Amino acid sequence: MNYWTNKPPSASNLRLFQSDGTWLAWDDCEEDGKTRRGAIGQVEERLLSALNATNLMALLGSGASFAAKNADGKQAPGMGDLWDDVRQKVGETNFDQVVANVWGATDKKDIESLLSLCKMTVELQAARRAAAGQDATGNMQVDLPSFVQNAEQAILDRVDFVSEKTDLISHKEFLRRLARRSADKARVKLFTTNYDRCIEEAAVTRNLALIDGFSHSAVQRFNRDHFQQDIVRRSAGSTRADYVDGVFHLYKLHGSMDWRRRKSDGVVIRRLGHDENHEPVLIYPRSSKYQEAFAPPYLDMFAAWQAALREPDTTLIVSGFGFADDHISAPVWSALESNLSIRLVLCDPCFVPVDELDVSLIDTQEHAISHTNENLHTYQQRILSLVKEGDSRITVLNGRFSDLAVALPEFMGETDRQRLEARLERIRGQDDGDG
Repeated sequence: MNYWTNKPPSASNLRLFQSDGTWLAWDDCEEDGKTRRGAIGQVEERLLSALNATNLMALLGSGASFAAKNADGKQAPGMGDLWDDVRQKVGETNFDQVVANVWGATDKKDIESLLSLCKMTVELQAARRAAAGQDATGNMQVDLPSFVQNAEQAILDRVDFVSEKTDLISHKEFLRRLARRSADKARVKLFTTNYDRCIEEAAVTRNLALIDGFSHSAVQRFNRDHFQQDIVRRSAGSTRADYVDGVFHLYKLHGSMDWRRRKSDGVVIRRLGHDENHEPVLIYPRSSKYQEAFAPPYLDMFAAWQAALREPDTTLIVSGFGFADDHISAPVWSALESNLSIRLVLCDPCFVPVDELDVSLIDTQEHAISHTNENLHTYQQRILSLVKEGDSRITVLNGRFSDLAVALPEFMGETDRQRLEARLERIRGQDDGDG
């Protein structure tokens, strides 16, 4: 149990990083008879300005999916969970033998490093046998190709945890607030490294539209040109068209658990289920992610990612992303170096050590905490350094995706259609409760 366990989402959980290197609490406090200002005013002002940017984009990592809850306890996996799932699927004895052969003694549950070593070992063994004129698949001490295939299937099964019954209140709130932007502005671009369908299911519940590169035909096919399309409302017999509000562009940088590539022609379609005629379209956790990102359809996603970061008057909201993927992180840093009009809102619970936040471990919770986690990624450290240097473009918050979702300001009124959808959703929730 720690500070974040079972803690309800609240903006008051957030802490703002300041140029003096401290983390300021959200609310004001009384100290020695004087009111000490918290971060609430600064953050609300910054978020309001950020959301009104001409171009708004968000990047959600695996940490955002932890906000999804199921009644049976099924939830988004961490790296340690994937390690355990793969070990269970392939068998503990076989798994431990593979670890010993390709890695040696280790107590790290790092499935990404393990799969990277397995792939490299397979390629090295094949190259050696080819050079010696031997069968590339013969006489292997361990059947690593089968191991990798089973490991990838275990990962695919584990990320399939989202259904229409999943509690996605944080995702729905995040989308609802972003959907209030004027339809006359550029569509909000949502980027995610997650395979799951949290965003898609939340959008369905909120009756929001996603343009994700797939056609609207019976067999939905991916084509990057579909990102150039939009959704408008036009009455019969009229030539006037109005942009529909609540439309997002969705880019899944590492693929999706419901994407399949047809082996017959290589076309990527939206499809669930496994068979020998289709293969999953995912960039699995391993060190070759950068190279795989240059293959379609990922190349189209990353091209959009880099192009969006170069647009003037752009806000990037990042939550639940640990900056471990250099092919995603490097463009962010490059944008901070070159795009003077970009604004970054970065939110993650990793910045402040948990024992500094846990009121059960200290007598009184500090209004401004001076300690920062030492085990941050290089890019995170660089971003914090920019804040210390007085870069006003950057807002860094310690907190979860669920806390950020409720902290986003209600910066414009709901439309009549949005109010109707909210009423209908409340009625559906009551019906589900009665059932």
